[in-house]
Amino acid sequence: MENPRTQNKVAMTYGAYYGLAGALVFLLFYFMGTDIQSRVPQYIGYVIMVIFIIIGIKSYRDEDLGGSIGYGKSLGTGILIATFGGVITGAFTILFFTMIAPDMLEKIIVASQEKMIEQGMDKDGRKFYKIYFK
Repeated sequence: MENPRTQNKVAMTYGAYYGLAGALVFLLFYFMGTDIQSRVPQYIGYVIMVIFIIIGIKSYRDEDLGGSIGYGKSLGTGILIATFGGVITGAFTILFFTMIAPDMLEKIIVASQEKMIEQGMDKDGRKFYKIYFK
């Protein structure tokens, strides 16, 4: 009889898939020239994370636990998948902002400052009010 995979092995595998898929989607949106302030890549990243967590838990349940899994075991597996995927995504983010597009960080800061000014804040993040005297 073949030894079943451990929970960590399944989590590492599907976490790696999630991390790589997230990095590819991020690069895709970057090279497409998506607006820095757009929330679409963020939402797609959440969907990818949920998909890989669900697929990983189902794979672990069906292939290694005989089709039955408890709540605690499935929650733990999902958290481990998200953690391993997050580590890979974090490493990719550091690589991206230091090697691939070091100017992108400055663009994000400028866009955030412009948005703050539109909302009526000064450089320090404090609200300022225009007072008119007649």
